[in-house]
Amino acid sequence: MPSALPDGEPAPADGTLPAAALEGFGERPFGIYVHVPYCSVRCGYCDFNTYTARELGPGAGGSDTYAATAAAELDLAAGVLPAARPVDTVFFGGGTPTLLPATDLVGLLTGIRDRFGLAVDAEVTTEANPDSITPAYLEALAEGGVTRVSIGMQSAVPHVLRTLDRTHDPAGVAVAVAAATAAGLQVSVDLIYGTPGESLADWRRSLDAAVALAPDHVSAYALVVEDGTRLAARAGGGAADR
Repeated sequence: MPSALPDGEPAPADGTLPAAALEGFGERPFGIYVHVPYCSVRCGYCDFNTYTARELGPGAGGSDTYAATAAAELDLAAGVLPAARPVDTVFFGGGTPTLLPATDLVGLLTGIRDRFGLAVDAEVTTEANPDSITPAYLEALAEGGVTRVSIGMQSAVPHVLRTLDRTHDPAGVAVAVAAATAAGLQVSVDLIYGTPGESLADWRRSLDAAVALAPDHVSAYALVVEDGTRLAARAGGGAADR
């Protein structure tokens, strides 16, 4: 089963937004998050709103039609939001945004620029798995206006990656970071700590490996085992529904 829909109320059918949500909108920093809800494989700890081809089933348009759908949502937002500052941050998250062609991500960024304006010094980030990017892909992103890539390293230890159901080879992280740097992109790497079976020595090994990559930024997240995930079922914390 795919993951549940996000929490919260859906957007009003008539496109109106509560007055409180718009108060002072034009004076606040303006950032846009674009969710790309597709992955080639669902990681065992993941409870995000994302889908694999198997979960979508035969005939589903999925990622092939997603850029056009997201552009339509940008049109909806542009129709209801008041005048604002130019966008100063754009973040493509997921899921795995880099499963989309680079032209799709660049096209969405162009759509944001055309509809809302983009600050000259805007930070434009996409998440990526180490095995979902190539030098040519990263160069296309950089040429299209993306400034930063956040690479899901998670661990440098093979048995920890297996527990998390990550598909990349640890050695591939250094290759991905080098390619991103060569393309002129800033680089952030994500780590996860607290994985079942991970020792303090394992965690130190991952930290040392991340520092050795010399990225611009490192994020470290404590693993939360959510009910309904495969990892929860393996750990006895809940029944997996996918």
